Amino acid sequence: MFKRKWNKWNCENFSLLSNFGCFAWTFNLVSIILDDMAKNEKNRKNSTGLAFACWILGFLILLIVFLVKQDDIYSNLKTTRFFERLFGSTPEFIQKHEVKEKKVPEIETVIELKTERKQNSQENLGTAVLPLVEKIDENKSANESVSEQKKENSGAEIKKTEKTEEKPQVVKNEEKIEKSAETSPANIKKEEKPKVPEKKTITVTNQKIYFVYIGEDGTLSRKMITRPVEKNDSPLVTNMNILLAGPNAQESGRGYRSLIPEGTRLLSASVRDGIAYLNFNEQFEFNTVGMDGYQAQLMQIVYTATEFGTVNSVQFLIEGQKKEYLGSEGIWIGSPLSRSSFN
Repeated sequence: MFKRKWNKWNCENFSLLSNFGCFAWTFNLVSIILDDMAKNEKNRKNSTGLAFACWILGFLILLIVFLVKQDDIYSNLKTTRFFERLFGSTPEFIQKHEVKEKKVPEIETVIELKTERKQNSQENLGTAVLPLVEKIDENKSANESVSEQKKENSGAEIKKTEKTEEKPQVVKNEEKIEKSAETSPANIKKEEKPKVPEKKTITVTNQKIYFVYIGEDGTLSRKMITRPVEKNDSPLVTNMNILLAGPNAQESGRGYRSLIPEGTRLLSASVRDGIAYLNFNEQFEFNTVGMDGYQAQLMQIVYTATEFGTVNSVQFLIEGQKKEYLGSEGIWIGSPLSRSSFN
């Protein structure tokens, strides 16, 4: 009894389970079908998008080709009467279209003409040259016969003259060698006389320079000497430098002296409006002899400078500056000094 109930319960449960499994299987099948349908719709959408893009691209390509070849298309439609055969009439824009004629190159014909001309010219040249060649051959044969006769006649004369002409040829060759040796550049250089250097003309003038003589009683006197000096562009500077150098040995033997301080140098010199501006260094201010020495050095310079006709007086400068007094003795140099300043 118990076993029957158990078996019955198991059968019922098995049927329930089998029903439930069938339901689950059908549910899964339906879900799979729906997913496939969704995927197919997506693929269709994508394929339709690709087809639409390809169609647009093809349309653009055709449009570009049409625009580029528009004249050719219109002319072909007009010449073939495409619309007239299909529809019975051609549109107005095709009828109005003008068909352009293509130019055919004429290269082959030109080449043929040139070749024909060349052939004709060669034939003409051949016909014209033949009589000339025949004449030249005739002239050659005549000249050859004449030359053979001349050779036979002159053979004996040549033998006679060979002996007589040998000596003169040797003499002529020797003369040519001597002439070429004489005219060679080596001999020409030897014969050229050495160039004598041109003598420069030097003009010398006697310039007057003033020194001082000290007598036995100690008195100072002015002494003028003359020096031969080469002429130059700055005679005033030259004479001042000679004065600053002092007397030579011969002049010193006579007792002539210069009381200008040793180490004095002329820095610059210029002449304006009859006044000579002489610029000395600072050694010019220190004279060891005293008052007479200052007077003597100024007198020497003024008299030497005023020997020039363009100089009437001298303005003394020390290191480029004009000073009023010279030395501790206080000799006036603030204005130009002339010869009358020392009388």
